[in-house]
Amino acid sequence: MGLSPAEISIAVFIVMLGAMVQGSVGFGIALVAAPVLMQLDPRLVPGPLLVAGVPFMLLLAWRERREMPLRSIGAPVTGQLIGIVVALGFLELADARVLSIGVAVVVLVGVCLSIWGLKLKVTRKNFLMGGFLAGFMGTTSSMPGPALALIHQHVSAARMRATLAPFFCVGGFFGLVGLVATGQMGREETVMGLWLAPAGVLGLVLSNWTAPRMRESLVRPSVLAFSSLAALTLLYRSL
Repeated sequence: MGLSPAEISIAVFIVMLGAMVQGSVGFGIALVAAPVLMQLDPRLVPGPLLVAGVPFMLLLAWRERREMPLRSIGAPVTGQLIGIVVALGFLELADARVLSIGVAVVVLVGVCLSIWGLKLKVTRKNFLMGGFLAGFMGTTSSMPGPALALIHQHVSAARMRATLAPFFCVGGFFGLVGLVATGQMGREETVMGLWLAPAGVLGLVLSNWTAPRMRESLVRPSVLAFSSLAALTLLYRSL
């Protein structure tokens, strides 16, 4: 991997921690892990992190299947796929730093509007837009969660996890396909991701204890806090 044993240990621990957070709240693995992995080795994001996250996300979706709102999955997934395609095109033509700044500003505006009392309705149109932004964010910055989480901030932790899990599975798979197709991910990045994959599974196992203790009153503050942190992290990395 080109990393020292100490750096590998840090990478494994931070992916495990991020998976535990996502397994408890509904999103967070990229938010927690991506900034640290970027500092250790920029090659770890987004491809290897996506590889590490796919097994974890599949297992999380299976664990939360009973709470999964199947009727509301189609619109955000459609928006997500469109967002991935658009993001891959932008990555070929535009400065990734400019894209990240724009995404961060959109998320921060959404957080501010939520704090000031705006409650986004759970509609097909909002699902589609949230999916598009999440697909775009996931491909350009490895942080797809905040866009959809803002729409679902008033639901229970169990519903949040169940709603976002299949979305992340689809996004992770097609994000990897897109990165490979555009030559932005190869054998070395795949090996890095496979080294980190067991850490994601271990984080999910740990979240089996923390998830039931996630009170509904903590969901909205967690979403707003994590979304703000994601946006500020993107700004920091881009400026």
